[in-house]
Amino acid sequence: MLYYLIAAMCPLLGWIVHENWTVRNRMDDERVQQRQVVFLVLSVLPMIFLFVFRHKYVGGDTIGYVRFFQNGIRKYTFLDLINKDLMRVETGYRIYVKIISLFTDNYTVFFLINAIVIFGTLLRFSLKYTKNPFVFFFMFMTLGTYQFVETGLRQALAMTICLWAVDFIKERKLFKFLLTVLLAYLFHKSAMIFLLLYPLCTIKKYRWMIIAYAALTVIFMLGFANFQNIFNEWLGYDYQIEETGNGGIFLAITMLVCAYSVFVMVGKGTDKENQTAIIQMAFMAVVFWVLRLISRTAERISYYFIFGLYTYFSQTTVYDEAKITSAMKWGILLICLALFVYRNLGTGFTFVWEGI
Repeated sequence: MLYYLIAAMCPLLGWIVHENWTVRNRMDDERVQQRQVVFLVLSVLPMIFLFVFRHKYVGGDTIGYVRFFQNGIRKYTFLDLINKDLMRVETGYRIYVKIISLFTDNYTVFFLINAIVIFGTLLRFSLKYTKNPFVFFFMFMTLGTYQFVETGLRQALAMTICLWAVDFIKERKLFKFLLTVLLAYLFHKSAMIFLLLYPLCTIKKYRWMIIAYAALTVIFMLGFANFQNIFNEWLGYDYQIEETGNGGIFLAITMLVCAYSVFVMVGKGTDKENQTAIIQMAFMAVVFWVLRLISRTAERISYYFIFGLYTYFSQTTVYDEAKITSAMKWGILLICLALFVYRNLGTGFTFVWEGI
């Protein structure tokens, strides 16, 4: 757990150091931005280091991906990969792995390439859509998305591809948006759910957003037995309707984070057009975590939208607020850290050079 805890705390420490550095040196905006990028990359490096240099048995599904990369893919030609159904793995991911396997069979190098794709995208996304990317990565680590990315590689790649599609929502470039989501779909079928975001982003006012998402939640909950089958078939899952018995605490945290963000951001002179997709993603994350109380399918879907919640909350931290809202901000960050510690107590980590 210690290694994960260090990786989680580094973005928070990076934020504090960067803020103090900026105040002391009175730099112009361009230099502040340049320094921010440097501090951010340095603070995220521990996460990347753990992702790349973990042993192949760290992460529940990691060994399956390693075996597919080292053994399962090599005997097939590119034509085979397009025409055959291999281990229920999507065509795009097969070709992606095949290309990497032409140059190396070292799984640490394989992890490194994946880290460049995933963390490179997250760095770009956080820098573009929030003025405080440090908090974005702190929440990414403490609220469990990092652990999912560590083990669910195909969907993690699809999720990061979908983040590039957010740009085209803002620019109202439907064709490019569809092509980007299609590319993500070729890595994991579940990416299809991201198509919902485009029409939802036509809703601009908070009042109508809240009404729309409340209605969407009720509709999903009342007919989830039918939606469950549709989601499983379309998105490639195999979950059943169940009382999961957990998820309530995380749902409460997501609702708290979202409500606090709305409270702080309403009425601010922010670029609303730039933030519409982010706000919609935050609300969608909450909706699917309500549905998570019914089925684990909703949890897997929520990961496509959870980045919006992290970004939305991160935006609130750049404003000088009253003492009560400042206390709430730090209280939320402390809750995230406490949940992280609780979830990871006793969790071990093995580096590639240590073996098992």
